[in-house]
Amino acid sequence: MLTALIIDAYEALGTAATEAESGVPRDDLRGRWLAVCRAARTWALSHPAEDGLLYGSPVPGYAAPQRTVALAAKVVSLLVDVVIDGSEQLEPVSSPVPEPVRADLRRLIDQHPGDLPEERLDRVFVGWTHLFGLINFEVFGRLDGTIETRAEYFDHHMALMADLAGVPR
Repeated sequence: MLTALIIDAYEALGTAATEAESGVPRDDLRGRWLAVCRAARTWALSHPAEDGLLYGSPVPGYAAPQRTVALAAKVVSLLVDVVIDGSEQLEPVSSPVPEPVRADLRRLIDQHPGDLPEERLDRVFVGWTHLFGLINFEVFGRLDGTIETRAEYFDHHMALMADLAGVPR
């Protein structure tokens, strides 16, 4: 039953992000990046219990089955697609990635269509983890009493993450 709830939530989140991203012209890379991020936030704020199930405290003793992995990766896959689509326009990344991390990133790159340097995927992953960290801070009340302009704060941070990933303006 728990797996069915998790699958339903990942599918709903993935659908929301996919629909938002597909509504933006393909050549508007920054717009696509922000559409995915905003859709994830909107979905989480509208479905806090489901978001908590996906990104909150793990259920003790529960190990998600392999069939949830692709569903869980939908949002980051969309962000990776934006970066791959803009690879001709991206500035080189100069920060080195430690070899053990590079091997993990290379393994992930080799499993998906398109090629991306490990350093670039690393930056997309920073954006992805920041996206859900910021969403969780909002959903779970960690911004209460500190940040009142939540949408503007969110957009500002997602633009910073787009900058880090090299997504052109």
